[in-house]
Amino acid sequence: MNNLKELNPVPNSVQESAEDPTGFIYPSYQAAQTETHVDKPPVKDSHQPSAYVSSAVGGSVSTLSFEDTTTSNWQSPHRRRGGGIKDRVRGFSRASRRNLLRRLASINRSAFKALKGRMIFVTLTYPHKYPDDPELCKRHLKALRKRLQREFEPFAAFWRLGIQQRGAWHFHLLLFVESSVGPISELRRFISSSWYEVTGKVSEGHLRAGTHVEPVKKWKQVTSYVERYMAKPEEFPEGLQTGRIWGIWNKELLPVRWEKVEVSLRDAFRIRRIYRKLARKKGSGSLHRITVFVRYENVIRLLEFLGYQLE
Repeated sequence: MNNLKELNPVPNSVQESAEDPTGFIYPSYQAAQTETHVDKPPVKDSHQPSAYVSSAVGGSVSTLSFEDTTTSNWQSPHRRRGGGIKDRVRGFSRASRRNLLRRLASINRSAFKALKGRMIFVTLTYPHKYPDDPELCKRHLKALRKRLQREFEPFAAFWRLGIQQRGAWHFHLLLFVESSVGPISELRRFISSSWYEVTGKVSEGHLRAGTHVEPVKKWKQVTSYVERYMAKPEEFPEGLQTGRIWGIWNKELLPVRWEKVEVSLRDAFRIRRIYRKLARKKGSGSLHRITVFVRYENVIRLLEFLGYQLE
């Protein structure tokens, strides 16, 4: 973890009139819901209170927290609290959507590019005869994953279960593969034949049209694709227990690292004001924690503007 050293002394009051750094606000995932937690203000004690900025290195998500996150959990500050039974999950909640976007936004883009990795969009659909049970569909997806792992391991992926207007289930995948994976035409044939086989070889038409495989050339395409398809808010049949509708395969292969910086309370108020502008959040209230989608380099610029510098 890189440490940041405070260069300037902390004034006794917050200067709300100070200008923000030029060009700071640069959101990714325009449609993402910003997460805020309303809580009581931090309790003041004999020492100077402080706060923490946690950001995904090379990614585009950052959290300001008025609490000590120095536990072993700080590298994943959005860890889900409490339990949860998969078969009680119904649909795609706002919290689930935020978590999906946050996971994607935490990937270090430069690090992945340096590894010369490739990203590939995959859509999997069913023929005119399709299963009603989403759990059966996920077993089909699991079978496809096993085939992909035998052929192209190692790789990582995000998957999302969706439903078409006709009522048929379908999947969107975002694959992160090594540069050694062969031509896209070969991958298309492999996924097409594999999906056709694991879903029961229903029709020759499904073999030709049941999949769509497209390479990703720029990360901007990922942002657009994710908002339009993978993170698209969607209504599911009322009362249906869908179980998990998205997940990550081999997440340990993705370059993700969180960096935490301690800031003075005075600077935390200024950062909170900027983050609230970024989140377009109005009104007053004590925010215990706020998460926004913003480029990592702009978070560093903000911290440097406030008088912090990488050692």
